[in-house]
Amino acid sequence: MVLVSRAVRASLLSPSRTYAPSVSQRAFLLARHMSTPATPVSRLHEADSPVQLLSEGTMRIVQLNREKALNAIDENMIDLIHEAFDEIEPSPNAATVLFCGKGRSMCAGGDIRSIVDAANKTDMKERIASARFFQGEIMQNYRVHTMRKDTTKLGHPKTYIGLWNGIVMGGGVGMTVHGPVRVATDRTMWAMPETAIGYFPDVGLLYTFSRLDGGVGTYLALTGDRLNGADAYLTGLATHYVRSSSIEEMLRRLSSMPMTSAVHEEAVLAAIEEFTSDPFEDDPSLLRTSMFLGDRRVAMDAVFSRPSVEQILVALDNLAERRTDAPVAQELQARGTELTDDVAEWAAKTASVLRERSPRALKVTLRGLQRARDQTLTENLHMNIRLSTAFCDLSIGRDFYTGVDFVLGKDPKTGKRRTGTPPWEPARLEDVTDEYLDTFFFGDYRKAREAGLQLDLLKLENVPHTGKTREARQARDAEVRGLGPLRWNPHHNPNALPSEAELAALHEGSHPAAGSYVLDPEELLDTISRHKHHKPGVRTKVQDWLDRRARAAP
Repeated sequence: MVLVSRAVRASLLSPSRTYAPSVSQRAFLLARHMSTPATPVSRLHEADSPVQLLSEGTMRIVQLNREKALNAIDENMIDLIHEAFDEIEPSPNAATVLFCGKGRSMCAGGDIRSIVDAANKTDMKERIASARFFQGEIMQNYRVHTMRKDTTKLGHPKTYIGLWNGIVMGGGVGMTVHGPVRVATDRTMWAMPETAIGYFPDVGLLYTFSRLDGGVGTYLALTGDRLNGADAYLTGLATHYVRSSSIEEMLRRLSSMPMTSAVHEEAVLAAIEEFTSDPFEDDPSLLRTSMFLGDRRVAMDAVFSRPSVEQILVALDNLAERRTDAPVAQELQARGTELTDDVAEWAAKTASVLRERSPRALKVTLRGLQRARDQTLTENLHMNIRLSTAFCDLSIGRDFYTGVDFVLGKDPKTGKRRTGTPPWEPARLEDVTDEYLDTFFFGDYRKAREAGLQLDLLKLENVPHTGKTREARQARDAEVRGLGPLRWNPHHNPNALPSEAELAALHEGSHPAAGSYVLDPEELLDTISRHKHHKPGVRTKVQDWLDRRARAAP
């Protein structure tokens, strides 16, 4: 067996705290590879490079190496990641690509201080640099999504693996979540906390969140709440859960796979699954504390299905005040759930969190989520750069700068970190009007420029637009429409635990594993368990879904 070298092992396992497209065709990839300057690529192999490209057997490791900054990504690092991909993709000797970070953080997000400082400049060339960061980041996110397809066209298919063994936030999520494999551990601390800094969950996360179960995605997008590895796995954000003590052995197994088997994604998945475990069996207390199971999950769905942020807050306040006559409380009762102390405490805490967030960011995020559910990933990424550019244009609102400065800066009077709520402008949800959102964030860009938006909209050069042919539109519509009552897409996130959309499709009969008759609960549980190859945790998740359905039955 090929062993992972000491240097690689030390960098990957250092102590952590618990906590196709048209331009990506073969010619484009080869041209990009051949035209990349030699000097920057060679730096990837140096010990002090902020992004390192390491090699172990048939595995290539793209490792963020900015440990003191928790591996926060800046524009230079995005360029280096692009160059690492350029070197890896045509390689005939690599079959798996591991994306990870050195130290206790996989990646704590983007270097937002430098981004908002650039946005705050007076010179237009300096200001546009803030949006250019997001342009490069989103283009790289899409390369993650298409790596398997692109490398197959080059004749050397590769499987991309994100290792979430530590802090994973913002840009680190974007560099991994659109790939086929994301491994969470007991050291994972996952979050997309952008609304706390006056921004929105970018890097294509509106698309991802819009496809999570029930109200889970909306809750995470608006609150920015942190997840442990077990909940990241339960929600489908992670595809696998491996104990941190087993990571080294898993990497040895992957790097020692011969090319003849490693080029097959199914073989790579099977190798990873040799080391997976059920986090809820490892620690049964997680069943009691997870907000994504039981009564709190019912309350989350009831609250975060509301169509506006204002209505979400009203529902939370009603639950926190234990108003049993309120519509949301009656909805809980109809779903077989009582308004318990636990639910009331959760509602009060969640309402308090939302009131600390930027009203503008909350409203843009919710509107973006609602649109994302009817978009393909490529359509969503184009909306993403549109929204990112508007947030970086401080001439139409300064919340992005205000939020970052408040969170990262210090109070000049005390010299200490600030506490409380940033001075958002506007400070009230009702002052963020639909007309404002339509004009500057979601409407025609030319009209936004006429209304005062100053930054140019940058192009995502490798992200295609939806084709205009009849066949292209039909394929696009079928993808968005999905199967079953909850619009399950079999090609979205297939390696994770089953989504509730998949379970609904199985129950309805449109799932490939469904038979010719309606399955009773036990048959459905057995069928999906077999279909998912008895994936750890599958019975826990499906049984909770069945229990909630049974309680809500008339």
